[in-house]
Amino acid sequence: MNSRYGDLNARSFPAYARELAAQFSEIDGILASCGLPKFWSRQANIETLFRIILEQQVSLAAARTLFKRVSHSVGGMTAHRVYQAGPDTLRSLGISRQKSRYCYELARAVVERRLSIAGLSRMSDKDAIEKLCVQPGIGPWSASIYLISALKRIDVWAPGDLALQRGIEDLFPAKDTKALVKDGARWRPWRAVAARLVWHHYLSNMTTRKTPP
Repeated sequence: MNSRYGDLNARSFPAYARELAAQFSEIDGILASCGLPKFWSRQANIETLFRIILEQQVSLAAARTLFKRVSHSVGGMTAHRVYQAGPDTLRSLGISRQKSRYCYELARAVVERRLSIAGLSRMSDKDAIEKLCVQPGIGPWSASIYLISALKRIDVWAPGDLALQRGIEDLFPAKDTKALVKDGARWRPWRAVAARLVWHHYLSNMTTRKTPP
Protein backbone atom coordinates (compact mmCIF):
# COMPACT_ATOMS: atom_id res chain seq x y z
CA MET A 1 0.00 0.00 0.00
CA ASN A 2 1.17 3.54 -0.71
CA SER A 3 -0.22 7.07 -0.71
CA ARG A 4 -1.75 6.80 -4.16
CA TYR A 5 -4.81 8.77 -3.07
CA GLY A 6 -2.64 11.80 -2.33
CA ASP A 7 -2.43 13.85 0.84
CA LEU A 8 -4.65 12.85 3.74
CA ASN A 9 -7.67 15.14 3.87
CA ALA A 10 -11.46 15.06 3.93
CA ARG A 11 -11.61 14.08 0.27
CA SER A 12 -9.05 11.25 0.35
CA PHE A 13 -9.82 9.85 3.81
CA PRO A 14 -12.77 7.65 2.71
CA ALA A 15 -10.64 6.01 0.02
CA TYR A 16 -7.84 5.26 2.47
CA ALA A 17 -10.33 3.90 5.01
CA ARG A 18 -11.99 1.62 2.45
CA GLU A 19 -8.63 0.28 1.30
CA LEU A 20 -7.61 -0.49 4.87
CA ALA A 21 -10.96 -2.21 5.36
CA ALA A 22 -10.25 -4.39 2.33
CA GLN A 23 -6.93 -5.43 3.85
CA PHE A 24 -7.86 -5.84 7.52
CA SER A 25 -10.99 -7.48 8.88
CA GLU A 26 -10.96 -5.42 12.09
CA ILE A 27 -11.06 -2.18 10.09
CA ASP A 28 -13.83 -3.59 7.93
CA GLY A 29 -15.70 -4.38 11.13
CA ILE A 30 -15.35 -0.80 12.36
CA LEU A 31 -16.83 0.60 9.16
CA ALA A 32 -19.62 -1.98 9.21
CA SER A 33 -20.62 -1.33 12.82
CA CYS A 34 -19.77 2.34 13.31
CA GLY A 35 -19.73 3.80 9.82
CA LEU A 36 -17.13 6.16 8.41
CA PRO A 37 -16.15 8.94 10.82
CA LYS A 38 -16.02 12.56 9.78
CA PHE A 39 -12.50 13.66 8.93
CA TRP A 40 -11.41 16.17 11.55
CA SER A 41 -8.35 18.35 11.72
CA ARG A 42 -6.88 21.29 13.60
CA GLN A 43 -5.04 24.40 12.54
CA ALA A 44 -1.29 23.99 12.07
CA ASN A 45 -0.27 26.71 14.51
CA ILE A 46 0.97 27.31 18.03
CA GLU A 47 -2.59 27.57 19.39
CA THR A 48 -3.08 23.90 18.60
CA LEU A 49 0.12 23.01 20.44
CA PHE A 50 -1.05 25.01 23.46
CA ARG A 51 -4.35 23.12 23.33
CA ILE A 52 -2.58 19.77 23.19
CA ILE A 53 -0.49 20.68 26.23
CA LEU A 54 -3.61 21.69 28.16
CA GLU A 55 -5.36 18.46 27.14
CA GLN A 56 -2.73 16.27 28.77
CA GLN A 57 -4.34 14.11 31.49
CA VAL A 58 -7.60 16.09 31.60
CA SER A 59 -10.88 15.91 29.70
CA LEU A 60 -11.19 17.71 26.39
CA ALA A 61 -14.07 19.75 27.80
CA ALA A 62 -12.01 20.95 30.76
CA ALA A 63 -9.07 21.82 28.51
CA ARG A 64 -11.35 23.70 26.12
CA THR A 65 -12.82 25.79 28.94
CA LEU A 66 -9.38 26.61 30.32
CA PHE A 67 -8.04 27.53 26.89
CA LYS A 68 -10.90 29.97 26.29
CA ARG A 69 -10.42 31.59 29.69
CA VAL A 70 -6.68 32.07 29.25
CA SER A 71 -7.00 33.22 25.65
CA HIS A 72 -9.55 35.86 26.63
CA SER A 73 -7.42 37.06 29.54
CA VAL A 74 -4.11 37.42 27.68
CA GLY A 75 -5.59 38.69 24.42
CA GLY A 76 -5.17 35.56 22.33
CA MET A 77 -3.00 32.45 22.48
CA THR A 78 -0.22 33.68 20.25
CA ALA A 79 3.45 33.09 20.98
CA HIS A 80 4.06 36.74 21.84
CA ARG A 81 0.98 37.07 24.07
CA VAL A 82 1.78 33.94 26.06
CA TYR A 83 5.45 34.89 26.32
CA GLN A 84 4.56 38.38 27.56
CA ALA A 85 2.08 36.97 30.08
CA GLY A 86 4.70 34.71 31.64
CA PRO A 87 4.27 31.52 33.67
CA ASP A 88 3.04 33.25 36.84
CA THR A 89 0.15 34.93 35.04
CA LEU A 90 -0.72 31.71 33.24
CA ARG A 91 -0.79 29.89 36.55
CA SER A 92 -3.02 32.55 38.11
CA LEU A 93 -5.53 31.89 35.32
CA GLY A 94 -5.88 28.24 36.29
CA ILE A 95 -3.14 26.44 34.38
CA SER A 96 -1.07 24.09 36.54
CA ARG A 97 2.48 25.08 37.46
CA GLN A 98 3.99 22.53 35.07
CA LYS A 99 1.75 23.33 32.13
CA SER A 100 2.26 27.07 32.67
CA ARG A 101 5.98 26.51 32.26
CA TYR A 102 5.45 24.27 29.23
CA CYS A 103 3.29 26.88 27.48
CA TYR A 104 5.69 29.68 28.34
CA GLU A 105 8.76 27.76 27.14
CA LEU A 106 7.00 26.87 23.89
CA ALA A 107 6.10 30.51 23.31
CA ARG A 108 9.64 31.54 24.20
CA ALA A 109 11.14 29.09 21.70
CA VAL A 110 8.99 30.56 18.93
CA VAL A 111 9.64 34.18 19.92
CA GLU A 112 13.38 33.51 20.06
CA ARG A 113 13.16 31.73 16.70
CA ARG A 114 14.49 28.45 18.00
CA LEU A 115 11.31 26.77 16.79
CA SER A 116 9.40 27.48 13.59
CA ILE A 117 5.86 26.13 13.70
CA ALA A 118 5.50 26.61 9.95
CA GLY A 119 8.81 24.84 9.42
CA LEU A 120 7.44 21.63 10.95
CA SER A 121 5.28 21.08 7.87
CA ARG A 122 8.41 20.83 5.72
CA MET A 123 10.07 18.21 7.93
CA SER A 124 9.81 14.45 7.82
CA ASP A 125 7.62 12.81 10.45
CA LYS A 126 10.67 11.71 12.42
CA ASP A 127 12.38 15.11 12.32
CA ALA A 128 9.21 17.03 13.20
CA ILE A 129 8.54 14.79 16.20
CA GLU A 130 12.13 15.08 17.37
CA LYS A 131 12.02 18.87 17.00
CA LEU A 132 8.84 19.13 19.05
CA CYS A 133 10.06 16.73 21.72
CA VAL A 134 12.93 19.08 22.52
CA GLN A 135 10.32 21.33 24.12
CA PRO A 136 9.50 20.80 27.81
CA GLY A 137 6.14 19.11 28.20
CA ILE A 138 5.93 17.85 24.63
CA GLY A 139 6.62 14.14 24.39
CA PRO A 140 6.00 11.54 21.68
CA TRP A 141 2.23 11.49 22.32
CA SER A 142 1.76 15.26 22.11
CA ALA A 143 4.04 15.58 19.08
CA SER A 144 2.29 12.74 17.28
CA ILE A 145 -1.16 14.15 18.00
CA TYR A 146 -0.02 17.43 16.43
CA LEU A 147 1.26 15.66 13.32
CA ILE A 148 -1.91 13.61 12.98
CA SER A 149 -4.44 16.36 13.65
CA ALA A 150 -2.75 19.53 12.39
CA LEU A 151 -0.24 18.40 9.78
CA LYS A 152 -2.53 15.55 8.68
CA ARG A 153 0.32 13.10 8.29
CA ILE A 154 -0.68 9.66 7.09
CA ASP A 155 1.77 7.29 8.81
CA VAL A 156 2.08 8.61 12.36
CA TRP A 157 1.01 6.76 15.49
CA ALA A 158 0.19 8.16 18.94
CA PRO A 159 2.10 6.00 21.45
CA GLY A 160 0.58 5.87 24.91
CA ASP A 161 -2.86 7.03 23.78
CA LEU A 162 -5.40 5.48 26.15
CA ALA A 163 -8.28 5.53 23.67
CA LEU A 164 -6.18 3.72 21.07
CA GLN A 165 -5.19 1.16 23.68
CA ARG A 166 -8.79 0.53 24.74
CA GLY A 167 -9.98 0.42 21.16
CA ILE A 168 -7.31 -2.06 20.10
CA GLU A 169 -7.96 -4.28 23.11
CA ASP A 170 -11.62 -4.34 22.13
CA LEU A 171 -10.83 -5.18 18.50
CA PHE A 172 -8.44 -8.00 19.45
CA PRO A 173 -9.90 -9.67 22.56
CA ALA A 174 -7.82 -12.36 24.25
CA LYS A 175 -4.73 -11.36 22.27
CA ASP A 176 -1.50 -9.71 23.36
CA THR A 177 -1.86 -6.22 21.91
CA LYS A 178 1.11 -4.50 23.58
CA ALA A 179 3.22 -4.28 20.43
CA LEU A 180 0.32 -3.03 18.31
CA VAL A 181 -0.65 -0.43 20.91
CA LYS A 182 2.96 0.75 21.03
CA ASP A 183 3.56 1.40 17.33
CA GLY A 184 0.53 0.43 15.22
CA ALA A 185 2.90 -1.32 12.82
CA ARG A 186 0.17 -3.65 11.54
CA TRP A 187 -1.37 -0.73 9.63
CA ARG A 188 1.76 0.79 8.06
CA PRO A 189 2.06 2.91 5.98
CA TRP A 190 -1.35 4.39 6.86
CA ARG A 191 -1.22 4.24 10.64
CA ALA A 192 -2.82 7.66 11.14
CA VAL A 193 -5.82 6.53 9.09
CA ALA A 194 -6.10 3.42 11.26
CA ALA A 195 -5.75 5.54 14.42
CA ARG A 196 -8.66 7.73 13.35
CA LEU A 197 -10.79 4.63 12.77
CA VAL A 198 -9.81 3.01 16.09
CA TRP A 199 -10.64 6.26 17.90
CA HIS A 200 -14.00 6.26 16.12
CA HIS A 201 -14.62 2.68 17.24
CA TYR A 202 -13.70 3.52 20.83
CA LEU A 203 -15.85 6.66 21.01
CA SER A 204 -18.80 4.94 19.34
CA ASN A 205 -18.75 2.23 21.99
CA MET A 206 -17.97 4.32 25.07
CA THR A 207 -21.50 4.09 26.43
CA THR A 208 -21.28 0.31 26.72
CA ARG A 209 -17.71 0.21 27.98
CA LYS A 210 -17.10 -0.45 31.65
CA THR A 211 -15.17 2.23 33.48
CA PRO A 212 -11.64 0.94 34.16
CA PRO A 213 -10.66 0.56 37.81
